[in-house]
Formats: sequence, C-alpha cells, structure tokens
Amino acid sequence: MLVFFSVQDRDMFVLSVHEAVINSVKAIKQLGEETAKKTFLLSLRITEEDVTVTVMDEGDGIPVKQLERMREKNLEDLLLAESGRGLLLIKETMDDIWLEHRENGKCAIAMKMRRERNE
Repeated sequence: MLVFFSVQDRDMFVLSVHEAVINSVKAIKQLGEETAKKTFLLSLRITEEDVTVTVMDEGDGIPVKQLERMREKNLEDLLLAESGRGLLLIKETMDDIWLEHRENGKCAIAMKMRRERNE
C-alpha cells in the first residue's frame, strides 16, 4: 500500500478531519436557501514535522460561548450531548487546533498532528 504521509495516530487523524468536514457541511446547510451559493474548502499542508488540515466554510461560525465551554469540558461531559462532541474530539486528539474568523465571513478550523517517525 502506498502511503502519502503518516501521522502518529492515523485513525484519530481521519476521524478529526471527518468531524470538521461534517461540522462545515452542517453550518452551510443551516443557511437554508442560500446553501447552493456557499462553499467549503479543505486544505492539507504536509511538512517533515507535521500535517495541518484546514477546513473553511461560509457558515455562521462557532458561537464564542460554545468555544469557552469546550475548553472546560472533556469527552465524557459531552457523551450524550446534542452537539459539541466533534469539536471536542478534535481538540482532544490533535496536537494543536485553532479557529479563525475571517473578514470575508468565512470561518476556518485548522488542526495539526505530528508525523510519525520511521527511523
């Protein structure tokens, strides 16, 4: 099997990216009729040290209060919650995560995981 890149925990990396894409699509769908005019972008940056994924959309973004609560919670706290698990899972599994609210109305989530060392 050809492997383009490797990270420390491939399954959690894939799950985190999946959750970010799902959240992005949901944010766009919440816009209703305007959905057809909206897009989301997935970008991947690979260096010798890490892999960074950025998911950007034109949704309404994540409310500040939800972000503040996320910093205080763990996965057990949100196990049965209606929402919030995906973002928290990303926070818990990736080496770094940050959110960017861009001037053009787009919201981006970026996440980074260290690459696996095969030496």
